[in-house]
Amino acid sequence: MQNRLLFVISHQPNPRFIKQINYFSQNGFEVSVIYFHRDYLANLNENIDKRVNLYLLDKIENGKYLQRIFIYLKSIFKLKKLLSQIQPDKIIITNMDILFLLILNSVKQYTDEIIMEISDLRSYTFNSGLVDKIQQYIDKTLLDRYISKMILTSPKFYEFYFQYKFQGKIFILENKPLLSMMPKKIEKIKNQKIIVGIVGLLLDGKPHKALFEYAKNNDNIEVRIHGKGTYQEQAKQYAKKYQNIKYFGAFNFFKDISRIYASLDIIYMSYDTTQNDLNINLALPNKLYEAIYFEVPIITTKDTYLAQRVVENKIGYIINCCDADDIENVISKYKEEGQAILEAFKNIKVDEYVADSDYRALLKFI
Repeated sequence: MQNRLLFVISHQPNPRFIKQINYFSQNGFEVSVIYFHRDYLANLNENIDKRVNLYLLDKIENGKYLQRIFIYLKSIFKLKKLLSQIQPDKIIITNMDILFLLILNSVKQYTDEIIMEISDLRSYTFNSGLVDKIQQYIDKTLLDRYISKMILTSPKFYEFYFQYKFQGKIFILENKPLLSMMPKKIEKIKNQKIIVGIVGLLLDGKPHKALFEYAKNNDNIEVRIHGKGTYQEQAKQYAKKYQNIKYFGAFNFFKDISRIYASLDIIYMSYDTTQNDLNINLALPNKLYEAIYFEVPIITTKDTYLAQRVVENKIGYIINCCDADDIENVISKYKEEGQAILEAFKNIKVDEYVADSDYRALLKFI
């Protein structure tokens, strides 16, 4: 059995990759991880199986794209040394940047089994300018030549893009939790106010601001922000000014997530659809499955695949992006219908929000 599996990823392992890394390590693979450290992500390496070999290539600051290119180029020789040392049978990578680095290191001398996992679509994949078309052509050429299989976190990524760019085998691995790696549920807190939570990366300033503006003078609502990211300063400033907006910062998913969800009445997953970003329309975030698992109603944005899932399962509400009046309306509805939503969670089949059967299939796919 070829069982030396290498992950080469453009950031430190997040919960999604820790899930995979640990699962493969616990199921017969000798796993190594080569990664870059990104300053806006929490470091969760303590949650990785101790048998896994971890190698830090370099640190990258968020938003400094020219510096990123320099760091990538600087890391080529270190990466070459590690590839020679690990001698992987299979490699899982996260994006085209990493593929370029591997190509510069003559990756095919080590293995032909290179698997690309896509959790977000970049903007050029859905635009039609000349530069975008060139990048799409490069995608198709490199995917055909170097990638043996693909893993996609949303079926819509295949439907809208990759069915036209890749002819190999594709596995849809939605970002559901593994039961064995989820913390135990704890009893839900009975709040005096309605607690609305923002959980995870803070990358959408407009929708967050709309929630803050609605909540800031509303004594019956409290907003709790758990996470960090591009718009964390906005969250901090509102939290300093208003008592019912509280910023808690970064958290450890594996240690804190049960406590966080137990404290919430509603989770706010509204995304900025005003940017004409197809990725927002098609992606399925891990928070969808977490909210179902912990039975916390969802508020999200209209005209997205996430909204379609929420409506189909009757587990929350959809709003126009960045509309404080819409937020007020759906929270008023929640006051009347909240119990019915909690009942709706019980009608969802376990395989729709838990990944155990998916991962058994993934073992065979890999």
